[in-house]
Order: sequence, then structure tokens, then C-alpha cells
Amino acid sequence: MLNQIDYMSLAIKEAIKAKNKDEVPVGAIIVGGCGNVIAKAHNLVETRNDPTCHAEKLVIEKALKITGQRFLNDCDIWVTLEPCVMCAGLIKQTRIRRLYYGAEDKKGGAIDNGVRVFLDNKTRIEIYSGFSADQSERLLKDFFYNIR
Repeated sequence: MLNQIDYMSLAIKEAIKAKNKDEVPVGAIIVGGCGNVIAKAHNLVETRNDPTCHAEKLVIEKALKITGQRFLNDCDIWVTLEPCVMCAGLIKQTRIRRLYYGAEDKKGGAIDNGVRVFLDNKTRIEIYSGFSADQSERLLKDFFYNIR
């Protein structure tokens, strides 16, 4: 069985795939209740010319298709960057059990920054941040440094 470091390493590998495609390096994975990796994805905004193709959205779509379920309530999502409002909304709507993320997003994040989508008392998602944050931040900083 994989552990927390392994799960975030898989998400980081997805972020590197995005970077290699000149996409913002964000990766995500969905892990099932038994610890199995159900789906992996990375940003494809530029590739698909679609601003909604964030890693979280794509991995959730894959996991729903693979499981054949409407909700992912026994699943966890691991993502390298704090989710935005759109992705936080998707996580909430699909009833994902736990969110683990790496780097904070002071500008566009919606978990611990910005609008804080899960702040209401009705949301039952566990949130854990800071996993491999340095590595996730370095990928993002290097990416944006190289395009400026």
C-alpha cells in the first residue's frame, strides 16, 4: 500500500507532465477508500484551449467514469496546488472525503485563501495542506520564471 509521500509524489509526477507540455505544473490524483489510486491527471488548459481543464476537474471526471458513481465520498484527492473556486466547488459537489494539497495559492486559492469554499458548517471534507509544498512551489516558480 502506498503512503502519503507516495501519493503526493504521484501528483507531482503529474505536475511535471503538465510542465513538459508548457502547462501550469499542477497535478492531481484520486485515491479510493482501500488506498488504491483510481485516477491521475494534470492541467491541460493550453493543450485543450479550455480554461476549465484544471488537474482537479480532469481527475474527478476520470474517477467518476472509472467508478461509475455519482459521488466519490470514500475517496481522497491529492493535488499539488491549493484548489481554485471552480475546483473546490467540484470537490464539494462530488463529496470527496479528504483533500490533501501541497502549495498554497495566495491569489487564486479557495481553501485557506480567498473565498474559502469549505468554511461553512455543512461541508464535511477533511483538509490537509503543506504536503511536499516546497517541491510543488519550486515547480510553479520555475515555470513562471521561465515564461517571463
